[in-house]
Amino acid sequence: MKIKQLLIALSLLVPCIGYTCPTLDGTWTSSKEKFVEFNKRWANVESKAWNFMIQTQGIETIEFKASGNMIIDTPEVELVMGKNKIKRPSSKEQTTYKILGCNSNSIVLEYQRNGKTQISHLQFDNDNTYWEYMGKPGRSGNGHIREYYTREQ
Repeated sequence: MKIKQLLIALSLLVPCIGYTCPTLDGTWTSSKEKFVEFNKRWANVESKAWNFMIQTQGIETIEFKASGNMIIDTPEVELVMGKNKIKRPSSKEQTTYKILGCNSNSIVLEYQRNGKTQISHLQFDNDNTYWEYMGKPGRSGNGHIREYYTREQ
């Protein structure tokens, strides 16, 4: 009888847990404005790296579908590196994602990108804005840099 009571109690709790997680459904665009606003003040970035990053932010979109699929779309961009101009080709990646955990203001995702398993911790400022740290712990270049995304309305 105790197992039955436990199963009933868990079935009542599970829907409540789902309501506390932010929703990802929709198309999200990297925000150059929010990237500059935060990182200009807080990030530890050398000027050459900043010059590169400012050219690559605010152009990527990510579409999250309730089915667990996501599409990452990056348009072609011409980067200016000193006196050189380099074209970075466009790319469109489709992959699946899995939510590993969440609470009322964050989601942890697992997905495949560039042939590797990635884990991202998305921090929500509100229903339509999230950010994540760029870089990896323990690697050089991890200078407290955030990338922001806003949901298209």
